[in-house]
Amino acid sequence: MCMVFYHAMFTMGFMFGLKSAQAMFIFFSFISPAFAFAFIMMCGISSTLSRSNFKRSIPILGAALLVTLVSVFITPDAPIFFGILHLLGVCVLGYSFTEKLFHKINPIAGIAVAFLIFLLTYNVQYGYLGFEPFFKIPLPSELYQSNSLCFLGFVKEGTSYSDFFPLLPWFFAFISGVFAGRLLKGRYPLFMYKKRVPFFTLLGTNAFLIYVIHQPIIYGVSYILTLLSGGI
Repeated sequence: MCMVFYHAMFTMGFMFGLKSAQAMFIFFSFISPAFAFAFIMMCGISSTLSRSNFKRSIPILGAALLVTLVSVFITPDAPIFFGILHLLGVCVLGYSFTEKLFHKINPIAGIAVAFLIFLLTYNVQYGYLGFEPFFKIPLPSELYQSNSLCFLGFVKEGTSYSDFFPLLPWFFAFISGVFAGRLLKGRYPLFMYKKRVPFFTLLGTNAFLIYVIHQPIIYGVSYILTLLSGGI
């Protein structure tokens, strides 16, 4: 729900010029990394419950490819080459081949280390490790001469992407979810198995479909409103 709202504010604000939506998007941008972390972490948790992560990864990667193709035409100045769907697809696919390795690591230690690495690599796309003003370790400028390693977070200065979630640091948000899922497995409160809220069940069981179709719907509705009002 937060994701749909956030994307709606971006679309109406920066693609259709609605000033109030721009202001709302900028306001929530300060806390959006926390929501993104939770979103990606939950994907990691759900991966520990899946019977076949390999099968799960295929439609995600297919949708990611479609998003890239569409973005090249709709937002050519800021396409999507490694957005959140690309990230989740790669993470789930990678986990499908390495799942047994994670069972050899203490989940509490795994969460702690994954979160620390997430913090350490959070500013990789800006050319350094760490957080200012505490400490800053510059990375070699050669890594940022092209966008061939953009999927890792090494982005050429001046490049703009509409949606960008590189493996560094976000892979470690996923990994923290994997360890959290292992820690929680078999320990979820009993009411979680017995109680259902129909609206949230509907959202949860159709989360992937909602993610795929929500942006085209938002864009279409905004476009129709623009036509009807002569500008929104």
